[in-house]
Amino acid sequence: MNAPTPRGIRNRNPGNIDYHASVKWQGLVPDSERIDKRFCEFKDATWGIRALAALLINYQDKYDINTVRGIIHRYAPNNENDTREYVFAVADSCHVDPDQVLNLHTYAHLCPLVEAIIFHENGRGHKSTPNSWYDASVIDEALKRAGVVKPATVVGSVPVTKETVAATGTAGLGIAQIADVAPQVMQAIDSQQEHLSSGSYVRIAFAVLTIALAAFMAYEQVKKHQSGVVA
Repeated sequence: MNAPTPRGIRNRNPGNIDYHASVKWQGLVPDSERIDKRFCEFKDATWGIRALAALLINYQDKYDINTVRGIIHRYAPNNENDTREYVFAVADSCHVDPDQVLNLHTYAHLCPLVEAIIFHENGRGHKSTPNSWYDASVIDEALKRAGVVKPATVVGSVPVTKETVAATGTAGLGIAQIADVAPQVMQAIDSQQEHLSSGSYVRIAFAVLTIALAAFMAYEQVKKHQSGVVA
């Protein structure tokens, strides 16, 4: 027999946030449609996870609570939970010390904390994600709605130097032609050095284009010379 769906998942409130009439969370179902009299019910899980993230950020901003120990003691007090066990379970999931200071305005700290709380509140779900109930895209959208965006993946860049630009400028040439073309290319690089070191993408692009054009023109000159067109 399959285990019943946890209450927090049914309510689309995986943090099991208590309902208070004075707190108007975004995405709450209308009062007339509520079934659970204790916990919030949300229109979809993204709003419920967004509320959890916003609540944790509020702990940090309003009350200066920014460690796993401090957060869980407020979130899940001893009168209702085994708070000590909760603290260590969440800290272990987040790979941090219970008293390590976090910055919940960063994705790197908020996302693992949210997922660890979802897991602890609802048990193991059927997914391979850390929270085991929701895809990563659902978590990311919820955190985005709370004001915390996942950083874009940055592809390692190659520093723009004389050497790398020279390699770019001569990459299309055969080995035999490189020695003939190199003086013209290096002269072009020297003339564009200020642009290359400026830090401006536009100026760097202009410099690279200029150098590539110089390499092409030099190569064409070499070809004509080799074919006897130019003395």
